[in-house]
Amino acid sequence: MESSQLRFRDLISEELIFIDVQANDRTEALKTMAQRLVDRGYCKPSFVAGILDRETLHPSALPMPGHKIAIPHTDAEHVERSAILFARLASPVAFRSMGDPDQTLEVAMISMFALKEKKRIGDLLETLITVYQDEAVLDQIYNASDARGIFEILRSRVERLEVG
Repeated sequence: MESSQLRFRDLISEELIFIDVQANDRTEALKTMAQRLVDRGYCKPSFVAGILDRETLHPSALPMPGHKIAIPHTDAEHVERSAILFARLASPVAFRSMGDPDQTLEVAMISMFALKEKKRIGDLLETLITVYQDEAVLDQIYNASDARGIFEILRSRVERLEVG
């Protein structure tokens, strides 16, 4: 069982940040990212189908100004070790909006998380939404030159929330 003190810095690492990810559509983007979590031992093979199924029922694109981001996740039963994978896409792809599934948003970034402890999913989702609703933060992430830059922006912003 994972500690209730699990913090953001325990979930994300540079190895899980990808830039210029090629995807023709939402499904390809989600499969590619979910498979990376499976290949690195963070998730069970069932995670890929779990992500796709959940996205169909619960769209994950955040409706807000500026660069668009999706924050997909699925059930804890598909997770071996908790992690957050972040990808900046080479070209935006259409995702359905979290707030209005009939609305389509062109998503340029995806923050996929896998949590083994299901009672913490709501807390992490709230933290991520808070971070990603800051248009200036998304601009910095979108314009970062490499994975290290994205990692530092995310880590510093979330740690400020965790302390505050």
